[in-house]
Amino acid sequence: MRYVYGGLLCAAMLVGSLGDAEAGTKYFGVKGGVNIADMTGNDAEGLGSRNGFIGGAFFGMDFAEGFGVRIDGLYVQKGAEGPFPTDDGDIHNTVFKLDYIEFPVLFTVGFPAGENFAVNLVAGPTFGFNTTAEAEIEEHGTEEVAGAESFEFGAAFGGGLEYILSSFSIIADVRYAIGATSIVEDVDAKNAGVGVMLGVKFPLGAGAP
Repeated sequence: MRYVYGGLLCAAMLVGSLGDAEAGTKYFGVKGGVNIADMTGNDAEGLGSRNGFIGGAFFGMDFAEGFGVRIDGLYVQKGAEGPFPTDDGDIHNTVFKLDYIEFPVLFTVGFPAGENFAVNLVAGPTFGFNTTAEAEIEEHGTEEVAGAESFEFGAAFGGGLEYILSSFSIIADVRYAIGATSIVEDVDAKNAGVGVMLGVKFPLGAGAP
């Protein structure tokens, strides 16, 4: 629970700082794409990736030219797929469906890359809240993942390309995210994955076009 309280406090403080920021430095947008999810850990060996959706909205601010912070609110489909031993003693192909509402708090560094283009690098902690924890087992149907943790703490880092137009920008975002906490208590299996998203970004305040 300390991760939950710490994450909410961190997000609240950052939202407050963004609200007090100088006009013209803020922006918001929406984006969506595919999450190529996987799991790491000894208890996840042999499992492969599960492709799912990732997308939502974001709100950010540049503290200074080229440096700022951004808060994302995303729906992320995570998990993995592969052979897994079941209670009947056999091994069946299993799709683990672990979906989250996730709030990455990302520090951003940006720099121009020619006329109308900019490159952005991001890194920071992620705070995820589980909404679905199911295992779709071949020949057995779908079962709940027993003991699945309701909260996930992790980290994300990556980069993106921004094409700047007169009143908005088109963005491409690629990131790698990894969980620091296990998906099930006392089980060595953590979420990981690569998210690829496209979206639009709109400036806010007096500095907007």
